[in-house]
Amino acid sequence: MSEKNIEKIAAVLKNGSPVITAADVKHGVMEQVQLYFEADGEAVMDVINKDDLVQNFPDEGVFVINRNGNPVKLVMFEGEEDMYFRTDGTTEEADEFGDVPSVAFMTAVEAISQLKF
Repeated sequence: MSEKNIEKIAAVLKNGSPVITAADVKHGVMEQVQLYFEADGEAVMDVINKDDLVQNFPDEGVFVINRNGNPVKLVMFEGEEDMYFRTDGTTEEADEFGDVPSVAFMTAVEAISQLKF
C-alpha cells in the first residue's frame, strides 16, 4: 500500500469516519463488517452487525478500503423494506461493499500477525 493511501485513510479516520476493511454479505444482506475508527488518537477495530451500522452511521460518513488501498465512500440509502449500503454508485436493493475480504479472513490475518514463537 502506498504512503499516499495510508495518509488518505488516516485523514478519514481523524475526520470521524470509520473505515470498513472486511464484510460478510449473504444473499445481498450484510451480516457483519470489520471496521476501524479513531479513539484517543489510535485506530481501534471492531466487528459490528447491520443494525449497529444503520443506527450509528456517522454524519461524517463511512469509507470502505478497496483492493488498491483507497478509501471509497459508502452510501446508505432506504429501499422498500430495508436500509442498504453500496460503494458502486447504484441503488440496487442489496448490500455491496466492493471487493473487501470476509471478516473471518481478516480475523485470521490479524491473529497471525499477533503470533509469537
